[in-house]
Amino acid sequence: MKTTKTQKISEEISRIEPFSSAEDDVISAFANRININSYRDRQTLFLNGDPCDTFYIIVSGGISLYFISEEGNEVIFSELQPGDAVGEIEFALNYRHSSNAVICGATRLLEIDRKTFNELSTIPQVASYLMRTIARKLHRTMMFAEGMALYPLETRLARLLLNLGAAHGRSTSDGILIEKPISQSRMGQLINASRPRINAQLQAWKSKRLIGMRQHRIIIFNKKSLQIISRHSDPAA
Repeated sequence: MKTTKTQKISEEISRIEPFSSAEDDVISAFANRININSYRDRQTLFLNGDPCDTFYIIVSGGISLYFISEEGNEVIFSELQPGDAVGEIEFALNYRHSSNAVICGATRLLEIDRKTFNELSTIPQVASYLMRTIARKLHRTMMFAEGMALYPLETRLARLLLNLGAAHGRSTSDGILIEKPISQSRMGQLINASRPRINAQLQAWKSKRLIGMRQHRIIIFNKKSLQIISRHSDPAA
């Protein structure tokens, strides 16, 4: 008979990929070997070089993966959301963590040890999920590297605004309101640029009516112009 704790975990993981499509007996078999823990905003999950002994799936909240630049600045190369995984590549290659991870907002993580991970990865639904998460992470990393290596700040910033609009935007009568507040310092971390340069570019676009501000949130007035600057026809593609 299931304990109350195991039953709660079974019910919760049954709603999370990759377990949402798994058989009940698979969920029951692993529920007492999986933990779900809570973390506070800005809490460090791991640092570059730390041993990787836990595989994480985000239940709620988020995680930012970042490097430290030569100037000592945090450069965020991936923002992970519910359903995303952390540690699958390191587990597969038996590597240490190659980046830093910090919690974004109140966050709950499903945590799996290496032995359990190895057993789970033989299950088709789990293997398929791992392939998709690795592919998504590779795509994000390639897009970040492409932007950093090839494009100027205005292109990188335009891509960031369009992606924020796609993920957190709401259509209004005069544009797309990005409902998620974001500071200029945070933008700088996401595209590796200083706050003064971010501010100067935003002010230039405001004067041209490409964007504006509404209750401390950015509104995109001219999406087409930003798409041209971003060199992307579809930022979500």
